[in-house]
Amino acid sequence: MTGFAARIRRATMVEHREAETRTFISRLMAGTIPVAGFASLTTQYLIIYRELEAAAAAMRDDPVAGPFADPALNRVPALESDLAALFGPGWESSVVPVEATRRYADRLREVCRTSPAHFVAHHYVRYLGDLSGGQLIGRTLAEKYGLDRAATSFYRFDRIPDAKAYKTAYRRRLDSLDLPEDQLEVVLAEAQRAFGYNGAIFTELGTAWPEDVPAAA
Repeated sequence: MTGFAARIRRATMVEHREAETRTFISRLMAGTIPVAGFASLTTQYLIIYRELEAAAAAMRDDPVAGPFADPALNRVPALESDLAALFGPGWESSVVPVEATRRYADRLREVCRTSPAHFVAHHYVRYLGDLSGGQLIGRTLAEKYGLDRAATSFYRFDRIPDAKAYKTAYRRRLDSLDLPEDQLEVVLAEAQRAFGYNGAIFTELGTAWPEDVPAAA
C-alpha cells in the first residue's frame, strides 16, 4: 500500500511543476530579475510565514498537527533578518503584500489555526519544499545577485543539521497521519491549492518585473 507521503507527492506533482517553472522563478534563478524583485519576493514570504507560524503555535498541542509544528523550522526570524539586510532600517515599511499574497495569507488564517488537515497541507508545501531545495537556491541567488549570507538566511536551516534525515522523518510523520480518508483527501486538495497560491504570487511578481526591465534596475 502506498504511503501518504508518496501519495501527496504524486497528487501535487502537476501543481508543483507549474509553480516552480513560472517565468519569474526561472528568471530569478538566472539572475535576470532586478534585485528589487528578489527583495519583494522575500517580503511576500515573510507575510506567508507569519501566518503559517502563528498557525503552528496554535496547533502545537494538536495530536495530528502538533508533530509537524516544530519550532526548528521557523522562518520568520530569518526572513526579518534578510529584510533588514536588504532594506536597512525601517525595512518593515517595505512589507506590502501583492494581491496573490493577500489571498494566500487570508486562506492560511481562515483554515490553518483550526483544521489539522489544512495545516498539514500548507506546512508540507512550504517547509518540505524549503528543506529540499532551499540551500541550493540560497547559494545560487547569493552568487547571481552578489548577496552575502545576511540577506539569504531564509534558505538555511541552522537548527536542522541533517536536512536529509529530517525530511525522512517528516515523510514518516505524513505516512503516520491519524486522519480518516475524507480528511486525507482534504490534505491532498488543499496542498494542490497551496501550490496554486504560490504560483499566483510568482505570476504577479513577474508582471511587476517584466522581462524588459534590466537586472541592474
